[in-house]
Amino acid sequence: MSARYPFPGTRILAMLLAVVCLASAAPTRAETFRETLDGWITKLEARAAELEAAPPVVITRIGPGATLKKGETSERVGRLTARLVELGHLAPDQRRTVFDDTVDSAVRAFQLTQGLKPDGRVGDGTRRALDRTAQETALMIRQSAASMRGARDAALESVLFVNLPNQTVTLVRNDQLELTMRAVVGRPSRETPLLEDRITHIIVNPTWTVPPTVLKQDKLPLLRTKGTPGIQNATVYLDGEPVPPEAVDWTQVSPGRVRIVQQPGDQNALGRFRFNLTNPHNIYLHGTNEPHLFDREVRTISSGCVRLKDARHLAELLLADVGVTPQKIDAMLATGEPQWVKVRSLPVRFVYWTATVDADGVVRLHHDVYDMMDEVAAASGRSGA
Repeated sequence: MSARYPFPGTRILAMLLAVVCLASAAPTRAETFRETLDGWITKLEARAAELEAAPPVVITRIGPGATLKKGETSERVGRLTARLVELGHLAPDQRRTVFDDTVDSAVRAFQLTQGLKPDGRVGDGTRRALDRTAQETALMIRQSAASMRGARDAALESVLFVNLPNQTVTLVRNDQLELTMRAVVGRPSRETPLLEDRITHIIVNPTWTVPPTVLKQDKLPLLRTKGTPGIQNATVYLDGEPVPPEAVDWTQVSPGRVRIVQQPGDQNALGRFRFNLTNPHNIYLHGTNEPHLFDREVRTISSGCVRLKDARHLAELLLADVGVTPQKIDAMLATGEPQWVKVRSLPVRFVYWTATVDADGVVRLHHDVYDMMDEVAAASGRSGA
């Protein structure tokens, strides 16, 4: 008998224990993104069913208006507190027309349940969430679940999702969720369209040519009133020739004669990276020279293109596939000159998911940034005071 195993059966027991330990130490298979979507769809549909089962009730709607905040007194604050009573965030005897500390705490509690920034301010996003009935919320959730089902059934192994209501960008590669980051999307007057496209090139150190709409509505009026386009490190062209903008009378100049190009650098509106798409709307993804914008809860402030919080991270992942290392990217950035790099074609899907599921399995609702759900709700009928 072995000195290592002095008792009968000890060796067999040790072998069994070793097998159990190896099995428990074996890495579990990572969930595919398709499986993740399946789980999200199931949770969303279950939540929608719960809301649809609730009896319809007439609710107090706050209605559009200026942001409500602590210290204000108004009839709209009265409607706000009435709605917070209906939702269980205030007791019935706490209705009032003064936005005091009690109301502030109730608003923050409501915002936390909705995945909103708990700042106590009732801006457009919080107000819309307060004004929704259970049935309207169920419609939003059903719409998102249906859209996710379409994304799942498309069976794309690699894809970049731009979710407009949540203002986020999510990269999936080889059916694995690789990254999610905050984004800035188009303002309601200049909506980012729901596109199916693909990334073909990355430009390191891009220039920025002011788009026609921005030129006509924003920059040409500045040239006419102040003699400057209000853009750092920019060259202004008139009829194809560079001109000192302050020396030109712009009052009679039509937009078609003007071109404004901002040179590469840290002050460039596109940041240091631009991700080219193929659509005819001149919509693309890029970095930014205003990183503070990503601190906002509602980031619908661009002219249609999508700004990325961490453009370099996405660039590194896509450029690595074509042999461009982070050190090479550093060298390209150091030149200060535009560098075009062709990458493996990556599908991009712009989606409108007003409901998603967070890492804790909680259904989160997002701002209906382009009022698409209002149209759906109106078509189905809505109740409220």
